[in-house]
Amino acid sequence: MEKLIGFFDAINEDYLKTVGKYGFFRISFYTWYVIVEWGRLSSKLEKYLDQAENILIDAFKIATEKYLNDGDYLWLYGYLISVFPEHFLSVYSDYLKAENTGKQMLSVALRMQYPLAIIFNKKFLEKDVLENGKKDLENMLDKSTEAYDYFIRRIQ
Repeated sequence: MEKLIGFFDAINEDYLKTVGKYGFFRISFYTWYVIVEWGRLSSKLEKYLDQAENILIDAFKIATEKYLNDGDYLWLYGYLISVFPEHFLSVYSDYLKAENTGKQMLSVALRMQYPLAIIFNKKFLEKDVLENGKKDLENMLDKSTEAYDYFIRRIQ
């Protein structure tokens, strides 16, 4: 719990401007995951949920400026937005607009033949596609984390 709070406290907009592509993705996923998976489970976390959501939105906005046409970006944020659009209302102002934007991002990633988009949208079980998807996850998220495990469970 203390590490999580320290993580949140260390991240601000200035810090986000110095982060690389995969750093954005890790920060975004971790904050999203805390909000949607852990958030309501602990009263101690309750007061940090707004902070987590603000970090998520700040990271999303900066990543959008830098990586708008990137397959990693389209897939990850498309997934996060389409699954829980309510956490992106400050950007899209409407639940359905947010949800549809996330789905459109996933669709574009799929048209780009991005391996994770193929796996998650069509459930392809071809070994080479799965292996490429796992490599993309390893680049995006530390293999030894709960974040990595979250997506691996959904692939298998």
